[in-house]
Amino acid sequence: METVVESSKPKNQQRTAIVYFGQEREDYLCLAAAADSREFLNYIQKPLQAQLGAEKHRVGCTEISRYTGHGKRERYLQGWLGERVTVPIYRVRCCGCGAVFTVLPSFILRYRRQDSDCLSKLLTLSLSMGLSQRHTATIYTWSGLERSWTPGGVWSLLQWLGNLLPVAWLLLRLGLMPPAHVLSDEKFAAVSGERIYLFLISQGELIWSTEWLKQANEAAFEPAITNFLSAINTESQRQEQLPPTPNYQPQTVTTDGWKPVQNAWQSQVSSINLLECRWHGRQRIDRTLKEYAQQHPELTKEELQQLKQKFGHLFAAPSVTAYSQRLRRLHEAYGDDPILSKRLTILKDKQFLFTDYLNFCNASPFLAPLDRSMRFLDEKLQTFGQFWAQEKINATLNAWALINNLRTFLPDAKRAGQSLVEVFGASLKRIPWMEALNLCTVGRLSDLVPASG
Repeated sequence: METVVESSKPKNQQRTAIVYFGQEREDYLCLAAAADSREFLNYIQKPLQAQLGAEKHRVGCTEISRYTGHGKRERYLQGWLGERVTVPIYRVRCCGCGAVFTVLPSFILRYRRQDSDCLSKLLTLSLSMGLSQRHTATIYTWSGLERSWTPGGVWSLLQWLGNLLPVAWLLLRLGLMPPAHVLSDEKFAAVSGERIYLFLISQGELIWSTEWLKQANEAAFEPAITNFLSAINTESQRQEQLPPTPNYQPQTVTTDGWKPVQNAWQSQVSSINLLECRWHGRQRIDRTLKEYAQQHPELTKEELQQLKQKFGHLFAAPSVTAYSQRLRRLHEAYGDDPILSKRLTILKDKQFLFTDYLNFCNASPFLAPLDRSMRFLDEKLQTFGQFWAQEKINATLNAWALINNLRTFLPDAKRAGQSLVEVFGASLKRIPWMEALNLCTVGRLSDLVPASG
């Protein structure tokens, strides 16, 4: 019988390194085009050591810290205005095992023929400004370029970005710590005419996780929460941001009050403190008071307004004790009415959900920050009409989350010139966000960019 010999070739064959050479493209071109390659090779040694682990070398390689030149080739690159330039690309060989790696400068992204500036502008138009693929391609065509985009090409670009790396990994590789206090919400969307649900987890406006669900029940939310926790645990331990044990667990989660979501969080994180959005609580009170006014047509507008103020005063309580006292006074005054009594009972059951945020400095009693980010997703969904295929949804959501976190605010905005990741404490080291994202696909940004970069 013939013996089948299994190949010892490693599974991971993505032998591409991405290196930051400086703020100007000429910094790379001067090194790469020089007749003597020693300066170039000396420069790349440290960045290659930081991102090319043993798993990317041949099996048994024990010397993964020295690389020598293995040739150079030319590559065409298209800019935002359609200009095409020729860029030299180096290949290097490991001195230990002979594995060959391609070295790309940070302004060139794998499998793309456009530079980082061109891609960042196209993706911002499509995902941040709510334009459809057709409108994005049309705006680019207005420049009168021969090599313009088609709607299908823009859609392919979104899918490429969404599969680049999970948004949680990006945030961790930019140096952010896993969030102690998170917001969790879900919204409706459609695919092939059927309703689906988009489940999002954020730290304020900063998106940490996105996933689509067929149903909005506890059984569907649980694996989505598990995936979020697992993504953070895996990357945090790889980057040594967290000890191997215990695993990451957020302290609080703010929800809109949907019971299946709250149950799912408690089942996956037993120690978590549940918070309920006070704005949603007020909305439910307004609906109750509207029903109460319909049952009592003799109620004047002034009396109804006073009643709203009394219930609204409940949410301004500075402590659990004050909340309980104000709730008791409301129950004494209106407990005989079945409509108001039912709402007051619910408010009593949820007193800790509405007041526990007072025990945490940075916990949010509102979902408004997440809603602000979701507003841009709403605009994008309106241009989509619906998602085209189920297998494309998560990649599209992840692409939107990446752009939401990295895009810079417009000049007239309060945070003009900053991105959300910078607002939350990350440093892009004055690198354009698309180049920073490109570097984060291979490792932690602080390990890949010199301290003076």
